[in-house]
Amino acid sequence: MRILKRLLLVAAVLVVVVAAFAACLVRGGFRRFETAPYPVHPAAFTNWNDVLAHPRDISLTTFQTGVVHMDPCLNLDPASPRQADCDHAPRDLPVLVHWIHHPKFGDFLIDTGFDDSFAKHPPYGSYTEAMKLFNWGNGVTNGQEPGMDLAAQLTRLNVHPTAVFFTHLHPDHTGGVSALAPQTEFVIGKAEASFLARAAVANHFPANAKFLSIDFSAAPLMPPLGPCVDLFGDGSMWAISAPGHTDDDMAFLINGESPVLLTGDASHFAWAFKNGVGPRGWNDAGTARGRVSLERLRAFARAYPNVRLIYGHDKGQP
Repeated sequence: MRILKRLLLVAAVLVVVVAAFAACLVRGGFRRFETAPYPVHPAAFTNWNDVLAHPRDISLTTFQTGVVHMDPCLNLDPASPRQADCDHAPRDLPVLVHWIHHPKFGDFLIDTGFDDSFAKHPPYGSYTEAMKLFNWGNGVTNGQEPGMDLAAQLTRLNVHPTAVFFTHLHPDHTGGVSALAPQTEFVIGKAEASFLARAAVANHFPANAKFLSIDFSAAPLMPPLGPCVDLFGDGSMWAISAPGHTDDDMAFLINGESPVLLTGDASHFAWAFKNGVGPRGWNDAGTARGRVSLERLRAFARAYPNVRLIYGHDKGQP
């Protein structure tokens, strides 16, 4: 009996230790983000023919803040019959940031890429312990040349963004937040800041960070895409609901003189888009939603071949 009691005590201690370790890994998930609704403007147009027939004075500049070195197929739908055709050779995938300039509303970013911690402390920079462990277990590393980080790029461009629109809350898209002014606003999908998302990225944001959320449940449908929001009310920049890879993933259309569709990680790179292989989600339900989102984006690309595509980790063709 005494031996049994000792074994039970040891087991209880191990359970407490493991639980404490797990809680430490995901402690960011317990943090709540201060969130307010994004002020949605009435849409200037109700269909893509009219949108694209009226390009606006808005510019897009895409630049790279580092690389993720990985098997590019790791984040793709594992149930896709085309997985076997995917090149599983690890390579560098660019970590992209998009600068939007609007002559009336100013400067904005889509995603923030990496800060300089990825050059100073390779290979995981400012990742949480949980994300370091996850990436290490999957053979994923990061790279960055000095001067490639977000702060250095914004200084060279003389850009002072007032807000960031995030395609989704993954650390390779939020890792540059420390380079931004304290008053910067962060815009996400309403359902995006789940426990797992917060556990992965909460450490990138200041304690008083202000988040605005886009509620796609109230947004109009814009076939062949789903719910879409005219962000400035002038048809220049659209947020497109593309859930699957995460709970409330977004794509964006920049309706300038040469329109561009930014897929975000609703499609990571050109091969996956062209072959109809969706992104991997948090779970099977998310992966299934990702297939739907990808097919909507592909249908849009077929209907409007003049719109340039930039993928989540692939600049596509100029």
